[in-house]
Amino acid sequence: MCGGGGGGGDGGAGAREADRQRRIAAATDQINSIFNGANRDTMYNDQKSAVYDLNKAEVDRQAEVAERANRFGLARSGLVGGSADIDSNAEINRRANEGLIRTGGIADQSAADLKLQDEKTRSNLISMAQSGIDTGSAATMALNGLSVNADQAAAQRNGATIGSLFGDLSQAYLINQQANGVANAYNPYGTNQFIGSQTVRGNGDQGKTL
Repeated sequence: MCGGGGGGGDGGAGAREADRQRRIAAATDQINSIFNGANRDTMYNDQKSAVYDLNKAEVDRQAEVAERANRFGLARSGLVGGSADIDSNAEINRRANEGLIRTGGIADQSAADLKLQDEKTRSNLISMAQSGIDTGSAATMALNGLSVNADQAAAQRNGATIGSLFGDLSQAYLINQQANGVANAYNPYGTNQFIGSQTVRGNGDQGKTL
């Protein structure tokens, strides 16, 4: 009779499978250990703060430029302190506040994108661990993945992405407000309307018969 080969009658397949599962578990544990110990929550918060500050500074800069252009335009038209002054500055404030709300959304999304990319990287590496990569390779790839994601996130802090908030303001709204202010200044009682042979002022008072 032939002696047993120590493989439990399966030619050693069971032992090989057990060893494969051990290597998968070791590589997976290594990947999770590196990701869990990377203090990424702090990085997510830092990313959010940096992107917010960058875009807020751009909102403030644009608002200052718009306010200055508006002030000069009103002064040239002799409308400082009038309704055109009040309305145009209210519009500048409205757009600035809208810009700050958008800035918060951009910052939140930037942090969320970094976190999502980290989770995708972790998931991809764990899938690779199923193919049998060793713990050393798993560790190297995990560290490289985190580094690449951090570099991509840092690129978002190189410039504001809020876009133009006041680009059409001086060309459209403010000019219109200033023009209306000038018209009202020269015609404080309203626009004359002609009805039949009589002139009726915009405030409803009847003028002289023509």
